Amino acid sequence: MARRLRMLKRRRAFHLRRVMLAAGLWMKLRKRRRCAPRQNPSSPLHATRKADAMDDVEDVMEGAPSDDEIEQLPRGPVRSRRPPSRVVKATAEGKPFDEGEVQCGPKPRKIVLLRSVFEGRPPVVLFSYTQACCAEQRPMDRAVPADEDGPRMFYSHTDAVHQYNAVINILRHGGLYRVRAETNRWTVMWSLHPTPEQLRRFTPVQRANHFPGSFHLGRKDLIWRNLAKMQQRFGKEYQISPQGYILPKAFLAWDAARLRQPEALWIWKPCSQSCGRGITVFSSDVPEDQLRELSKKRGIVQRYIPNPLLIGGRKFDMRVYVVVVSYDPLKVYVNDEGLVRFATEPYSDSVDTLQSRMMHLTNYSVNKQSPAFVQNLDGQGAEDKEDAAIDEAGQPKASKWSLTELKIHFEREGLNFGAMWESMKDLVIKTLISVEEPLKAEWCKTLGCEDGGWSARGPGGAQRSSCYEIYGFDILVDETLKPWLLEVNICPSLSSGSPLDKRIKTKLVADVLTLVGVHPPTALWQLSPDSVHWPVTGSLPIMDENEAASGCLLSEEEMAKRARRIVPWHGGQVQASCESPADALSLFDDIAWELCVVAHEEDMRSGGLMRAFPCPHAARYAHYWDEESYCNIVLRKWQEAGGGAIFRSKKLPPWVPRQVCFNKT
Repeated sequence: MARRLRMLKRRRAFHLRRVMLAAGLWMKLRKRRRCAPRQNPSSPLHATRKADAMDDVEDVMEGAPSDDEIEQLPRGPVRSRRPPSRVVKATAEGKPFDEGEVQCGPKPRKIVLLRSVFEGRPPVVLFSYTQACCAEQRPMDRAVPADEDGPRMFYSHTDAVHQYNAVINILRHGGLYRVRAETNRWTVMWSLHPTPEQLRRFTPVQRANHFPGSFHLGRKDLIWRNLAKMQQRFGKEYQISPQGYILPKAFLAWDAARLRQPEALWIWKPCSQSCGRGITVFSSDVPEDQLRELSKKRGIVQRYIPNPLLIGGRKFDMRVYVVVVSYDPLKVYVNDEGLVRFATEPYSDSVDTLQSRMMHLTNYSVNKQSPAFVQNLDGQGAEDKEDAAIDEAGQPKASKWSLTELKIHFEREGLNFGAMWESMKDLVIKTLISVEEPLKAEWCKTLGCEDGGWSARGPGGAQRSSCYEIYGFDILVDETLKPWLLEVNICPSLSSGSPLDKRIKTKLVADVLTLVGVHPPTALWQLSPDSVHWPVTGSLPIMDENEAASGCLLSEEEMAKRARRIVPWHGGQVQASCESPADALSLFDDIAWELCVVAHEEDMRSGGLMRAFPCPHAARYAHYWDEESYCNIVLRKWQEAGGGAIFRSKKLPPWVPRQVCFNKT
């Protein structure tokens, strides 16, 4: 017994020494950080940094501890409120002595709230752009600083994905602190696809950056399988990607197509690789040994587009950033800026050049190895900042452009950029519709509700808006300005390898997190009464964060019944007809109007993200669904009737909140 007590005392003493050592190291580190001189941006050391290494530089907020340092602190009770940032004592002479710069803790991160455009609606967290990304700041007229004594907000960034500075800096700049995913205290999680255990623990306010099962979009074989099904049903309407064959299962079909088209070129891709790894280009005249190898390899072979649009004799493709807020209703946004990636060797369709990867592949990971690769400095140090990536002869002076620079080139050459862009958005919408059904099945499977559809909810409150996703669509434009889908990246790189990448991707992350609506705790915005447009009459109650984030609570059966009241033909039966969109609006109840209010709120805080769907001409896509959902019907009819302009009318039902602000953020 005495021996056991001695061992217990030794363990307690050892644990106490570890805690004291950790606290001492933290104090030393904090003091060293505060006393360290700041680096002068104009110093030679700073100026000689290579642009390739910019992704390794963190834009740390002044005075704030890093998230890794917070994780190393000894565990203790959870503090729900921020500590005071300044301590004032009295000196021996009786004068007040400010210890704010010496003995105080680190400055707390400041949360900025964005007021709703409607009265009586709670705010969301506003993620503004960091100064280091050099992006023009979004309008801040609806921004309200949250009370510093309010509760903290947290995010979780797991080790399952690469840690990009564009993500970490925006989350910290937005005032959130990092915690481990298993604590479930976070509001935003940045990771891979949520596991069934994680998703079932989600609360209504928690947001994750992936939908379960989005590999149906990201794997090259699965996305082609989904597109091929739509091509069989709708023919040329769905010819948005080059003809493909999934090997080895479809080897005989491809071999027959190869023999029928002896002049064709083909490209083979692995199913789940990225960065151009494993891709080969070859002609129809394939040696027997290569044919035997292809008949055993798993991958996809597609027709190679031989007539790409060239700029300065070089092939290029577009990386278009697409954000899906939900699949039911389908809400799609396209970023106004993206990347144009050039091959570093002049293009030729000669069979003798097919082995040249830097001629036929536009992947950044491939072409950055070329000595001809030139970084885009985004106009920094150039005389003509708006057109800095184009020389006098119209040739690409940099190996990567922004979409704005591509638009300038189109206008100079007399090409119709607007028509090409509309065709590109049509391609994006059709691609997402093609994968909606398998993603819905994965959603139900993850939550354990096989027949629940998108209405399935988790035990903790997970619902159809709990997930969002950023996609990188790689699109090639041919000589006729027809866009072709090459692939979709469900984890697009957000690295800041150049000033251009840093500006576009940092701004993208901030816009996405603001768009999806990160709801602060009620206790936080109640301490900042200016963050809410309070109702004048007081008839509408103020929602809390759980009510605002809960979404549509109707079952699939109930929504199908409501859909039959709005559309003349639904579910294979003729129903009561609505002759005009205005007639459909007259049948909207409080749930339908709530869908419209949420969609309009998202539009008004979308920043540089432009809504692609729903759109005023959404009816042309209705027949692509086996049965158009109630939520999609509601937003389609709302858009056809005028969209956001409807809320300026004074003839709305009494349960519809009044719009009091008309400035987009």
